Amino acid sequence: MNRTLLGVLLVLALAGCGGSVADRDRPDATQERAAPPSPFCAAVVTTNAALAPLSSPTAEAIPAEELTNTADAVRAGTAQLLASAPDEIRADVERYVGVVDLQLDALVANGGDGAALAADAEFTARVNTPENSAASRRVRDYVTRTCTAS
Repeated sequence: MNRTLLGVLLVLALAGCGGSVADRDRPDATQERAAPPSPFCAAVVTTNAALAPLSSPTAEAIPAEELTNTADAVRAGTAQLLASAPDEIRADVERYVGVVDLQLDALVANGGDGAALAADAEFTARVNTPENSAASRRVRDYVTRTCTAS
């Protein structure tokens, strides 16, 4: 998968969760991580683990079957996010999951070709909206407040 996609793929890799898929590879030394205190926080951890192959330096070479399996694992994680989302951020989590599904569908349909997605102006416009960015920020802020140690 092309690194260009990392800016597009997965609006959020949830703040414990980082701001992007690439951020997952850079631990924040200023924040100590605690055991997930809630089902939602546990779902964040599960989703982040499922996203790991997509943020790997070798992501460009993910075989089609592995890409499909990774997408399925991410979807299982986001289903947990939806099932456990607190009322305070439920609408934002729903928006996030919708964007993730759109991105995963497009990525799988393009055989993991991130450059094709990044070059698709219509796709990029659907994903990179102010509403999606705001929802991502609110979820990321919630996760930072509730799923990390103080």
